[in-house]
Amino acid sequence: MFRNISPLFEDKKILTKSMLESLRDYPRSLFGILHQDYSDGILSGCGLSVRAEKLWVEPGILYRGRVPYLLEEPYELEVEADGKETYLKICFEDRISGSQQEEYRSRLYLDGKAPDVEREMELARFKLQPGARLRDMWTDFEDYSTEFDTINRIHVPYAAPKRSSIFPEVLKSFARELLVSPGKEPWDAAFCMNALQTERAMPYEAVETYVNLRLERQRSGYTNKEIYDSLKQILAEARGKERSPAAAGREGRKMLLI
Repeated sequence: MFRNISPLFEDKKILTKSMLESLRDYPRSLFGILHQDYSDGILSGCGLSVRAEKLWVEPGILYRGRVPYLLEEPYELEVEADGKETYLKICFEDRISGSQQEEYRSRLYLDGKAPDVEREMELARFKLQPGARLRDMWTDFEDYSTEFDTINRIHVPYAAPKRSSIFPEVLKSFARELLVSPGKEPWDAAFCMNALQTERAMPYEAVETYVNLRLERQRSGYTNKEIYDSLKQILAEARGKERSPAAAGREGRKMLLI
C-alpha cells in the first residue's frame, strides 16, 4: 500500500529506532523511486572549467547501476599539452562492505585510452596542443566538435529514462540556432522549446524520434556522435547550405494551380 511516515520531534521525547530508520531510509528510497528506470550517466552537475592551467570537475551526481555517486567538492586535475587524444574518465571500483556501512568508490583521472565501458565512464575528451590553452566554453553549435584545444562532451552519457542521452547544452545550442533559421519545419519549434526548458538531459527517445521525423529515417540506436551529426545536418538544411534528398523531394511535391 502507499504510505508516508514522518517522525514527530517533540520536547522530552526519546528518538526511537523506527524514527531514526525512517530518517535514514527516506532520502535513499525517494531517490531510487524517482530514478528507477534511468540509464547510467551524468545525472546532475559535473560541469568542467579550466582555471590556472588545471581542469576542474565541479560537484555533481553520476548514476551507475542504480547507484548515485556524489562529488561534493570541486576536483582538480593536471592537464598535459601533447596534442594527443586525452580522456577524462571515472573508474568505478569494487564495493566495500563494513559492519556499519557499504561504500561505492570511484576515482577521476586523465589518460589516452578510450574508456572501458565495463568499469569506466567518459566525462570529456580533448586534444591540447603544446603552448595552447584548453577552452571550456563554446561559441556555437559547430564549436562543440572542434578537434583541438577545446573540451568535447559530445560522447559523454547523460542519465535519462531507459537510455542515456546527449549533453543538454548541445541540444540547447542547436535549438537557439535552429529557431532563427529560415528553413525550419513546423515541428522544430516544439522540439527546440522543449530542449531549451529541460533542466536535465532530454530523453533519448524524444531526440531519436525528432531526428527520424526531420530527416525521414527509420533508425534506432544512435550514438551521441550520430545524434550530433544528424542535428548538424538539420541545421545546415534549415540555413539553406545543404538540402538532403528527403528535403528536395518534399520541395518538389508542390501543387500547381492553373
